[in-house]
Amino acid sequence: MSMLDKIRNNTQSRMAKVILGIIIVPFALFGIDSYLSSIGSNIYVAKVDGTEISVQQYKNTEDRIREQMLASGEKDQELFKTPAFKKAILENLISSELVSQSIKKNNFVISDAQLSAYIVGMPDFQENGKFSQAKYDQIVQYNNVSPKKLEEQIRVDLAKQQIQKSLSNLIYTPKEKMKPLVNLAYQKREISLHEIRLDDYKKKIKPTDDEIKKVYDENKSSFIQPDRVKIEFLIHSVAGILPTIKVTDQDIVSFFESNKDKFMGDQKRKVRHILFPFNAGITDSQKSEIKAKAAETLDKLKKNPKLFSDLAKSLSQDKESAKNGGDLGFISRGVMVKPFEDAVFQLKKNQISDIVETEFGYHIVILDEIKGDEVTLASVKSQIKGELIYSKASEQYATQAEDFNNIVYEQPESLEPAAKKFNLNVETSPWLTQEDAKKFFNNEAFGKNIFDKETIKSKRNTAAIEVSPNNLISARVVEFSESSQKPLDEVTNDIKAFIINRDSQKLLIEEGNQLVAELKNTNKKLNWVDDLTVDRADKQGLSDNLIAEIYKMDANHLPAYTGLYDTSGEYVVVRLNNVDTKDVTDQISIDTYENDYRAALDGAIQAAYIDDLRSESTVKINAKLLN
Repeated sequence: MSMLDKIRNNTQSRMAKVILGIIIVPFALFGIDSYLSSIGSNIYVAKVDGTEISVQQYKNTEDRIREQMLASGEKDQELFKTPAFKKAILENLISSELVSQSIKKNNFVISDAQLSAYIVGMPDFQENGKFSQAKYDQIVQYNNVSPKKLEEQIRVDLAKQQIQKSLSNLIYTPKEKMKPLVNLAYQKREISLHEIRLDDYKKKIKPTDDEIKKVYDENKSSFIQPDRVKIEFLIHSVAGILPTIKVTDQDIVSFFESNKDKFMGDQKRKVRHILFPFNAGITDSQKSEIKAKAAETLDKLKKNPKLFSDLAKSLSQDKESAKNGGDLGFISRGVMVKPFEDAVFQLKKNQISDIVETEFGYHIVILDEIKGDEVTLASVKSQIKGELIYSKASEQYATQAEDFNNIVYEQPESLEPAAKKFNLNVETSPWLTQEDAKKFFNNEAFGKNIFDKETIKSKRNTAAIEVSPNNLISARVVEFSESSQKPLDEVTNDIKAFIINRDSQKLLIEEGNQLVAELKNTNKKLNWVDDLTVDRADKQGLSDNLIAEIYKMDANHLPAYTGLYDTSGEYVVVRLNNVDTKDVTDQISIDTYENDYRAALDGAIQAAYIDDLRSESTVKINAKLLN
């Protein structure tokens, strides 16, 4: 196997990416480290130098990584059920703990100045490109962590990132060593495929009662029903208030008149004006004289609007615009003083205004042109109504939030008083585990609160929790079922499915490997269903694992044969027919490969670092529980 294959095999499979993810991907803020502080079961899946990794931590990490992989395009749902995926999750947690302990042992310190600079620069805490203390406080409160705890988490993440950067600096690859690797990377291989389906083998497996009981007896810890609750809950929300809000036509008209600039923000108007200015210290009698002159001019214009340019040139004291007949060009809202702007945006095209008074003097304005849509009340009435309803509902929600919280607290034996007061319905949940409860409103604090020992024992209302913006929840436990062993008859079907899948897979692999051996040693005839030409970039729809196996095949004696059980539930037999060994000369392809190669080498160094830490530590895995 070439060095490239070894590196790719160790660091570029989906499982390896999960294992290395804790170092390579900074889970800054609310990533893995915040999940490690979750309150969970005291049953551990592993210990690292005496520090336990609990079942709860394992489940939280599994959920998070599954979400990340799905978001990044992973479509194979069956992958998440495989032993390899479970092992990768556990290795992820062990790696994280090893790095954290190494940081502490070596007194690796992130200074207050480094921490402050990082927090101030984080986009999560910025508003309009600048650090916002209000946004920082809001995020801290919403995620139910203290500023001190958050800063501790960020310090650990920064330390891990600096370790990663230090390891990355170790990479050096001479240019002359890259050419044969580039050629290998873009090498094309002509293959034929034959597929054997797992489903055909499942029909051959018939689990007996004794086999089912044996699996049950040997894995009882896997069939434990966790603590469960049924709850009653109330939702006080903006969404619930919306249908009760009434908005009148007068409310809509008033809002429109007060917010015309909002609706006409993109509209521009071309105007001319004649200015009769005020001098400093002007008296009332002087203002009256100026206004009279403006009124006389306005009378002339109303009789003959075509005189506007000539009168502007001769009378207007705005010398620059007067040269052009009073032309001010196109103006937008927010550019001119408000009295002038209000007058301009009330005019119709070619209409002359009445006398407009501003701090600069008296103006006569004519509107020549409108650029952009002229917004009418009718065109935005529905939009305004929606905004007003939502605004009023939000105000009512905020006003009632404290009262809602007080009632559920002061009358803790029932949610009915709060339901009656706010015209809400008391809802009932199905049976929920703690994990179910966290997902019920997608809020971890709510799940923890419901499973608090005192909440379960007293069956009293919880304090109101804003599980998401504009959604306030209070709940109470009405039934509790303690953790217990599931009886055999309840899990028989699950065990049967497990045995069928396990044994059929084993049988498929055995017979597939036997078939490959026969092809290598005899002239056995086989129905080859696909003839493809593949390379590492153009995989022709084949999985990463299968492509890796194809490139491990010895091309010195053709045809060559290999086989692989693929995660899609098939055993794939491959015949290698031909290999294209041309030199790659395309510079873009060469550069792309070199970048990928260095990234793979970086991953291998990160993995080696974890291996070194592990060799110096005592790691104990509760394999029975994990299985």
